[in-house]
Amino acid sequence: MITAHSNGDIPRTPRRRSGVSLIEVVVACTLLAMTLTALTGLAQKAAARSRNVAYTEQRVATLYAEVNRVQSMPYDSLTKYLVTDSVKSGNNYYVWSYVVDPDSTSATGVSTYKKIKLTVTPRITGVSAQTAVVRRSRPPTYNPLNYP
Repeated sequence: MITAHSNGDIPRTPRRRSGVSLIEVVVACTLLAMTLTALTGLAQKAAARSRNVAYTEQRVATLYAEVNRVQSMPYDSLTKYLVTDSVKSGNNYYVWSYVVDPDSTSATGVSTYKKIKLTVTPRITGVSAQTAVVRRSRPPTYNPLNYP
C-alpha cells in the first residue's frame, strides 16, 4: 500500500543501482597489472634470446669469412699472413686467431697438408668462442686440365 506524504508526492521504492562497484574495479585493475607484468617478463626473455641469436649469427659469419680467406690464400703464405686480428660487426668486436700446425708428412716424406685452427671470440659477455679446423693441402703440381 502506498501512502501519500505531506507534500503530496508518492514515495518511490529504492532502485537498485546499475554499474560497477569499486571492488570490481580494483579486482579488474589487479588482474590487468598481473597479466601485463607476466607479458613484460616474456617480452624481455624474447628480446634477450633474439639479441643472443644475432650475436651468434655475427660470430658464425665472421668465422665463415675467415675460413674462406684461409681457403683462398696461397699454401706457402699461410704462416706469414694468418695473424690475430679483429673486426667490428654490428655494435660488437669479434677477434679471430690462428694456430698453424707444421706440415703433416706422409710416409714418403712429402708434406700433405697444414692444419689451421681458427678461433673467433666475441668481445661480448655470455657469448662463447667458436673454433674451426681447416686442412689446407698443396695444390697439385700436375693438372690435367691445364697441361701444356
